[in-house]
Amino acid sequence: MSAITTAPAQVGSGKAVHYVRKDTLHSHTIGCKRQVSRELTAQEAAGGKACGPCKRAVEALAAEPSAENEPAAGNVVEQVPAPAEDARASKVTDIERRVRRLAADTVTAATMFDPELTYYADGTRVVMRAKGSERTGTTFGMADGTAPYAYQAVRWDDGGADLVAPHVLHRADRDAEARREELVTEVAARTLVLAAHVTAHGFQPVDQPDGERIAWTFRTGHGARARYHWVSARNVLSMGPGSEYRWQAEQSARLGRRTGLDEAPMAEHIALVTAEPTETLERMLASLDQDTIRLKEDGTCRWAVVRGGTYMGDVRDQGARYKRRGRYAANSPYGKPRMANAGYFHDLDAARDAVAEAWPVQVTEITGELGVPVAKVLEVAGQVEQEWQPEGRPVALRSLEYTGAAGLLTQAAAAEVRQRLAVPFHGPAAYDGPRALCGYDDHTAPLLPSGKLAEHDRQQGVMWGCPGSCRPARSSREELTMRDTTAVFRNPPRPRGLACHAKDGDLVVVDGQEMEVKNLQVDKTTNAHVWLILDGVSTGPFRFTLEDRLEYRRRVRRVDVPCCCCSVYVVMEVDEAVDGAPNTRLCGLCDRPQPGEMTEDQARARVSGTYPHAEAFQAERTEHGRLTGYTFRAGRLHSAGYGWITAVGTYGQGLEDNRSKAAAMLPMAVRDEPAARA
Repeated sequence: MSAITTAPAQVGSGKAVHYVRKDTLHSHTIGCKRQVSRELTAQEAAGGKACGPCKRAVEALAAEPSAENEPAAGNVVEQVPAPAEDARASKVTDIERRVRRLAADTVTAATMFDPELTYYADGTRVVMRAKGSERTGTTFGMADGTAPYAYQAVRWDDGGADLVAPHVLHRADRDAEARREELVTEVAARTLVLAAHVTAHGFQPVDQPDGERIAWTFRTGHGARARYHWVSARNVLSMGPGSEYRWQAEQSARLGRRTGLDEAPMAEHIALVTAEPTETLERMLASLDQDTIRLKEDGTCRWAVVRGGTYMGDVRDQGARYKRRGRYAANSPYGKPRMANAGYFHDLDAARDAVAEAWPVQVTEITGELGVPVAKVLEVAGQVEQEWQPEGRPVALRSLEYTGAAGLLTQAAAAEVRQRLAVPFHGPAAYDGPRALCGYDDHTAPLLPSGKLAEHDRQQGVMWGCPGSCRPARSSREELTMRDTTAVFRNPPRPRGLACHAKDGDLVVVDGQEMEVKNLQVDKTTNAHVWLILDGVSTGPFRFTLEDRLEYRRRVRRVDVPCCCCSVYVVMEVDEAVDGAPNTRLCGLCDRPQPGEMTEDQARARVSGTYPHAEAFQAERTEHGRLTGYTFRAGRLHSAGYGWITAVGTYGQGLEDNRSKAAAMLPMAVRDEPAARA
């Protein structure tokens, strides 16, 4: 007999008795698929004539076998012929006849085809996990089957018994204890956070390489004022205004664990809360989750869609008369223009999901999560907008040129931007362990327990070792890599060099004139001379011997340069005619950003005399991660203007129309600063 229940219902004002499913929320009949007006009582349904399709559908449901008679999970249960419901007892009797009793746990040795298998003693509480489902029961022996290994006999809590493969069985009491410990820790942490930060959301765990959970990072506030904090698994909440990026909060949490500053006794009121039963803790954790989208009743036939304390829209039931387009109207402030509508649906949950999908993603949220500058996010979003515009697919709710860091992206566009900004992984395809950023280039690699990176390729799929292998990882993408640092040269420039070593683009001096090398050809008649084709020479190429030298004004070469600290070699380009031949440099693993960079508070204090109401400061950096300064907003609405201040404290006395113009002024101001100070 099927576990699905039905109830009589009325369609419109008709007298026929229809049927609707009761296991979940349904607004259409089970047979004729018509819109339901209301459910009928047993007395009202007794005098009416049943709808033919609905009646046949109910009879078909009644004839279906229940889930208890089906195999436990795929091929992990021995394929015993499925008995009828009244023959379940005979199946259990047959299994009891075949099994061998176990007085203690038995462990078999690993073979070529099967791992080490554990068979639990009779009476052990076990849980079966297979294909995303769980089922609990009690063991009562083991029996041989069609497989090369023996099966474990399990009597299920919900009735019946099966012979189950030992691969998917786990001891339930240990799982229950571990689950309760996890619940107590997380409920205590979230309770501690919400007591101090009402707008806390976006919780993400922080785990050690061995899998131990040490903390959670979370986000407070929205937009440009959003900041990241952390709370440890030992009841310590981070203090201060918070971090701009999530990786900074995660780094602080790990530092707290290493220094032992992440442990404190649990508060008395939190200890009382976490002493509740496990089922109560499960419900408490669900209610404390600020990222779950919920429906909250807001009057008659109306539900508000909320996520934490954020109102996202509402859903209204317009009645059964709108059976064609859908009775549930999803309304969102970011829905269709001029209508604030996200669509019409036959199902309440579908309408809720439509409101959630219409909610935009802030540019600052992507910046904080990925740890990349706002300018980089806006650049990638602009590329996506150019590609999607011919197809008519929206990317931003308003032009990113004017909104900048306060811009809002559609969820589809935000997912595309995140994918393009994602860091590639250089390692085995099946690896699922901890990863970290390589110090050589912008990619991740497997992280060893020692904190160093495993051996990996410089380019994924190319058998060539990366210089960042077996060395400490970077903690964030803002730290400079080995390819993005300044070289240190020891030798003076050597402008004179062999003519036969000239390459396209070199600038040489011939007969007192600077000429650019366009091509070099070997004289095959003698094999002792070369021909140089120079720009601006109409008389033809010049002939030089292999010993002739020229004066170079520009000579760019790619050379291998070792770091003076760690001796790691890096390929880099250098102009030997200007800088000379390099013989040492600092790599990205040894060279770190300068600790004396101007902070946002220092920039605000610097400009407060001229712009006392300056706000929305945004850091501007070069492509190598060096800070050039900040842009900020002064004024509101139609009177808003944008200013800039360099990293050394020079700021403009006038305001620009938008932030992009202010950011464009920074490189010019930095370039002109030395001359202005001189």
